[in-house]
Amino acid sequence: MSEEQQQAVDEQTEQAEGTTPAEPVQVNEDGSITVGESEEGRSLRKPNFRYTGPGLKPDARYNSLQISKFINCLMWDGKKSIAENIFYSSLEIIADKMKIDPQKVFEQALDNAKPLVEVKSKRVGGANYQVPVQVRPQRQQTLAIRWILESVRSRKGRPTAEKLAQELIDCYNKTGNTIQKREATHRMAEANKAFSHFA
Repeated sequence: MSEEQQQAVDEQTEQAEGTTPAEPVQVNEDGSITVGESEEGRSLRKPNFRYTGPGLKPDARYNSLQISKFINCLMWDGKKSIAENIFYSSLEIIADKMKIDPQKVFEQALDNAKPLVEVKSKRVGGANYQVPVQVRPQRQQTLAIRWILESVRSRKGRPTAEKLAQELIDCYNKTGNTIQKREATHRMAEANKAFSHFA
């Protein structure tokens, strides 16, 4: 391999993977590049501790990964600018109604909607049992966002920004459909705690 080819490979891997190449790269005779998968390559990867997808960038206004993830979940049909307008409009409505920082209201509402336990169906000896299990932090966030958006979409007759603002205020105050769904999940887990040894 010539020095120019090696330099091109290094530049491409830096662009693709950041500053350190995560996977071994091989240049073929025709000049094409093959990215290999090996134990050595896997060990170079950094573990991902964020509760967002890889490559997610913070939103422009609040510089928050959580808000960026929420906007992506709110987005319909790939129309991200519309989802951003709806979300930021709802935060402005919250700021007008509550006279406090809307980002804090959003974060607290999301925390209040996160379930701590849920039930999973498990088949043991020909019978299905609803087994209570603890929810991982990433799934807690996913379920909270999903439930909030389901509640918003089920409300009818008003603009989405107003419905979202009202749902976030309800979650902040620990009322509304999302909190009811969380409490129902906790009650179901409590009712089936006799089967927790199957987990």
